[in-house]
Amino acid sequence: MPTCLPLLVSIDARRPVAWLTLAAAAGVAVVLAVAAGGDSPTPPVTAVVVGALLAVAAIGGSVCPRHVGACGAVWWAERAAWPLLGWLLAAGWWGGGALVACGACGIAIGATLLALLARSGLLAADAASVTLVAACCAGTAGWWADGAWSGLLPGGVVAAGVFGAAAVLAGILLGGLEFRSATSARYTARHLLTAAAMMGAMAGMVGWLFLATELAACDVVASLAWFGALALPAATLGDGVSHAAAWRRLERAAPRVAGPRLRLAPGRTRAGVEAVVTTAAVLGWPPLVAAALAGGDAARSGAALLVVAALAAAAVILLAAVGLAGLVAAAPDTHLALVGVAAAFAAAVAGAGHAPFLLSCLRLGG
Repeated sequence: MPTCLPLLVSIDARRPVAWLTLAAAAGVAVVLAVAAGGDSPTPPVTAVVVGALLAVAAIGGSVCPRHVGACGAVWWAERAAWPLLGWLLAAGWWGGGALVACGACGIAIGATLLALLARSGLLAADAASVTLVAACCAGTAGWWADGAWSGLLPGGVVAAGVFGAAAVLAGILLGGLEFRSATSARYTARHLLTAAAMMGAMAGMVGWLFLATELAACDVVASLAWFGALALPAATLGDGVSHAAAWRRLERAAPRVAGPRLRLAPGRTRAGVEAVVTTAAVLGWPPLVAAALAGGDAARSGAALLVVAALAAAAVILLAAVGLAGLVAAAPDTHLALVGVAAAFAAAVAGAGHAPFLLSCLRLGG
């Protein structure tokens, strides 16, 4: 074991994020262990996605460049070990082996994929978003497998396998690749993510809001998953400049303009607001178009408006978190951990079958 491990543990033991993610992992494991079941994904499938989210929240914006030796890799593993420990303790006591294994795979694979992406030069927010998108896609595959291959192959195994395959593929493709600058990384990763989200929203509009309105709940889930994966890291970790400690000190020292301002000054809060509003707009316009084209079809227009309402509610909550973090000058890692833990609990509660109201509201054609 590298000699730097005790020092890293002692450093992170003084970080609120470490203990927060450990406690959150234990709480989420208990929620999924006592899941009521229903139309939601099975607890093992949800555990893979939530595990990746907890890994992202625990590691935060820490960067481990290629030139850093083994101690840097140990740092990543040590940070991911905090939620992993909480998960193993709680899921091992309350849940079964499948829940323990799938959650542990989600945390381990999520941390590995995040490390691979960050070591290639991606911005921390972009690497976190790619990791969460991969985890959500893996969860979707597992959810589908539980319905299509019931009794043949557990969805949790499929989700963990797809997520692991994504990490292996990233390792192969990025093994010899390193972005020359943060700007090039920003324009490649974030723009591709935005384009993918837009195509996903348009596909959901056609498939679930026009052709199969009875499955509109899937569009709500997909839209919120895209929003969380893209907006949470971008709003908390920033663009690599506005959230940096040096920029925050400059922002605090800058003179203030008297009177009301119609536009936010450059800095952390403005970057966070732009990330939230842009992501919500990209994902929200397809269901708005669907509602406008529905005409007198109450089922179709109602389902589309519910998708818009869900996105608007998520955006308002995240905007409130961005404003509060700016007021208290919370560190970006702490900000990400807080909203990430909240999102993990929300996903666990919904995945545990404790949110039937949304599904019943969306079955307008039934």
